[in-house]
Amino acid sequence: MEYSKKDDATLLTKQSAPSMDNKGHSVVQYGSFNPAFLEHETDAPDKLSAPVPQDQSEGTTSLDIVDLSYTIKEHPGHWWHGSCLRKSRLKTVLHSLYMTFTKGEITALIGSSGSGKTSLLDVISGRAQGEVSGLVTYKKELCTRDTMKQVSSYVLQADRLLPTLTVKETLTYMAYLKLPGQLTSSEIDAKVQSVIADMGLQHVAESRIGGAVVRGVSGGEKRRITIGVQLLKDPEILLLDEPTSGLDAFTARQLVSSLAQLAHRGKLVILTIHQPRSDIFNLLDKVAILTIGRLAFNGKPDHLVSYFTSIGYPCPRNQNPCDVYVDITSVDRRSPGVEKSTSKKVQKLCDAFANSDLQTSLVKRLSVGLTYRKSDGAENNVGSKNEMPPWTRKMQCLLKRMYIHLWRDRGAFLGRFLMLPFFVPFILIFLGRLNTEQESIQNRLGLIYQATQVTAYVGMTHSIALFPVLRELFYREYQDGLYSTFTFLLAYCLHCLPFNMVTVTVFSSIFYWSAGMNNNDTLSFAAFVLVCLILVQFGETLTAGILGVFRNVPLANNTTALVFSASGLLASGLLRAVTNMPDFLEWAGYIAIHKYAAEIVVANEFHNLNFTCSHHSQQETQCLTTGDQYLKLFYRDALDNMSRNFGILAGYSVGGFVLSVLLFKARGLPTLH
Repeated sequence: MEYSKKDDATLLTKQSAPSMDNKGHSVVQYGSFNPAFLEHETDAPDKLSAPVPQDQSEGTTSLDIVDLSYTIKEHPGHWWHGSCLRKSRLKTVLHSLYMTFTKGEITALIGSSGSGKTSLLDVISGRAQGEVSGLVTYKKELCTRDTMKQVSSYVLQADRLLPTLTVKETLTYMAYLKLPGQLTSSEIDAKVQSVIADMGLQHVAESRIGGAVVRGVSGGEKRRITIGVQLLKDPEILLLDEPTSGLDAFTARQLVSSLAQLAHRGKLVILTIHQPRSDIFNLLDKVAILTIGRLAFNGKPDHLVSYFTSIGYPCPRNQNPCDVYVDITSVDRRSPGVEKSTSKKVQKLCDAFANSDLQTSLVKRLSVGLTYRKSDGAENNVGSKNEMPPWTRKMQCLLKRMYIHLWRDRGAFLGRFLMLPFFVPFILIFLGRLNTEQESIQNRLGLIYQATQVTAYVGMTHSIALFPVLRELFYREYQDGLYSTFTFLLAYCLHCLPFNMVTVTVFSSIFYWSAGMNNNDTLSFAAFVLVCLILVQFGETLTAGILGVFRNVPLANNTTALVFSASGLLASGLLRAVTNMPDFLEWAGYIAIHKYAAEIVVANEFHNLNFTCSHHSQQETQCLTTGDQYLKLFYRDALDNMSRNFGILAGYSVGGFVLSVLLFKARGLPTLH
């Protein structure tokens, strides 16, 4: 069936907003269609008509882009300048692109910053967060986020790797998260060794990745590791965003050479690059020059000079054609006047290419007399679930990786055990050992306040030190569909628990008995240990959730500290009696964990405790001869509510984890680049 360009113009309609998948996630769908166009297909509901090349040979597999546009919302200025009160404006970053990428070839998207290269990769991979119109098809089927997860891998510009792991460990753990569950350990190891060989990493296989402080492998080797992580699943399509960024000329050429070899072995490779040097340019099979979201050229590198020469822009002798034509197609924004003139020139260059034989033949081939299939995805989803590793293997892999990371970070590892006990000498020096005089009541309250506040703060400190690097790794692995937010946070909480149990036991043993608290009752000591453990674990879990909301670590630190300070001040009753507070503050205290933790510790400490009254204390204040009298005055129902309070603390332990998961979900995940 043939269609004219006029008919083709009605083929694509713009969707107003991203749709939602069955998990509630925002998903960009690539095709929105005119129902009238599909009337002739009513007898086959799973077949829809749309562009896919018919004139290509059957053995050729292509990724086709037809009339693709991409629009995002842009907020004018910063929020402190009032931008939050203004309406966001729409900005079109890709304009009606027609392109095709063929399996077995490496294609480079080149152009200056802001030209739309990364946005095009985001749309192809299904990670776009704006409005998309047009089609992206692969193997004559519409591309969705789920299908692209199965057939493609996206290598981000930033290397998100754990600095403490070796190259082989990094790839091995990723293999256990990515590869099918039926594979044995020996098969997974063979796959890892194959990727190490393909990426030329044999000489650094046992070297640590390293970071900003402790040096490890080089920048080029980190890029190879990042690419190797994505090659573990043996994807058909490999997308790379600025893989040569920050590399020296030699390393960049070696990296692109390796990518070209991968492409020629049957993969479809698309990479973005600013301005490739001449020897890198010669390794490419196709080149697309993007500027202001439009195409200024798209074709074989051999055609670049002849095309621009034909429109009046010959390449000077002894200069890199790629450098020359990227400069020509870039907008100079040094001043409004220069920007206006260069924008007009760039628009003319894009219009010239749109009307050239190179592009018109491609548009005709992609737009006339073509069909595509849209499957319901059920079979693909079932197959992908069967091939994914079991949940237990993912959890075991995450836990083991976290343990190794912490063990090799000696400062954080020792801090796990020493930070909380380190507070004991300072508290004891300030308050000393308790006795049974009337004045010891205030000292006991001070000790209890310090114990309940310090434990929550230490949990926060541990999370601030360890969690951010794991969070950055989670963002990438979640985008790759390896595991869920629930799995990641559960693994982190389980990872922290044994360390917190040890450090709380050491802290409590020294603190409780050295201070001379109610040490005639072993059950009181056990209750004290349990309360401190819940506070540390809750502090660490809640901080992880707040780090999911505030991606700036100092801001998350300050926010969590404010929450714990308010909880201890308003709800514990240790600094001011709750009954003397304004009603709204008293009611607010019921949602704070320190209210119930303090009631348990105070009840255990003062119950069955006897005090002596000196002559001075009898003259100054009312003398309390027993701890139960104090409880009756200030914590009236604390003893009766012991079981209830422990149940509420258990609820906080679970609720803190659930809240952290919800905070991650509510904030959403960033689009990584």
